[in-house]
Amino acid sequence: AAVHGCPTIFFCRNNGYAISTNAKEQYVSDGVAPRGHAYGMPAIRVDGNDILAVYAATAAARAIALGEPPQGALRRDGATDRNPPERARPVIIEAMTYRVGAHSTSDDDSKYRTQESPDAGWDSERSYWEARSPIVRFGRFLHAKGWFSVSDEEELRRKSRREAIDALNRAEAVGRPSAEHLFTDVWDDLPPALCRQRDALKEHLARYGEAYAGFPH
Repeated sequence: AAVHGCPTIFFCRNNGYAISTNAKEQYVSDGVAPRGHAYGMPAIRVDGNDILAVYAATAAARAIALGEPPQGALRRDGATDRNPPERARPVIIEAMTYRVGAHSTSDDDSKYRTQESPDAGWDSERSYWEARSPIVRFGRFLHAKGWFSVSDEEELRRKSRREAIDALNRAEAVGRPSAEHLFTDVWDDLPPALCRQRDALKEHLARYGEAYAGFPH
C-alpha cells in the first residue's frame, strides 16, 4: 500500500492480548504504531476507549490518506492547507484498548490475565478497564453536558435489548442456509480452486450426510 500510494486506512485495535499472549510479550517496541513508520506510512496512536478521540483520529487519517490535511492543521511532516502532500498514501491507526472478555467461549482467561490493577483504587485489571468502557465514558460525557439523562440511558438500553432479541428471533426463524451459500455472493464465476473445493464438499456431504442432520445440504 505504501509503495503504490494507496489511500488506505489500516485500523488496528490493540486490546492488549493475542488470545493468551500479553501485548508486552509481542513487541520490542511499545505497540503496532512504530511499524507504520517502518513501512513508510504515517501512524496515529489513539485512546481506543475515547469515542470522540477515535472519531478525530479517523477523520485525520482519512484526510492524510486522501492527501487533504484537516483544515487549519499543521502536521509533523509540515503539510498544511496551503501545502498539501503530493500524493495519497496509507495510514495506520492504533487504537489502544482492553479486551474485557475472554477470547472465545472455550478460553479460560483467568489462566493468563493478571489480577493486579494498574491503579490502586481497583481490585483487578478487569474492573479497572470496565470502568473505562467507551460506552461508560461517553455516557458520562453526555450526562455532564446535560444532553442525555440516566433515565434516557436506561430506556435506550431496554429498547436496544428488545430490538436485539427480536432480530435474533427473526434470524432463528429463517433457518440454516444451504452449504451451497459458502460459494455464492462473492464471485460471478468461481475460480478453479474454489470449484474443486465446492465439488469436494458436495461429495463429502453426499457420503456423510447423516452426520450433518439438521443442516441443509
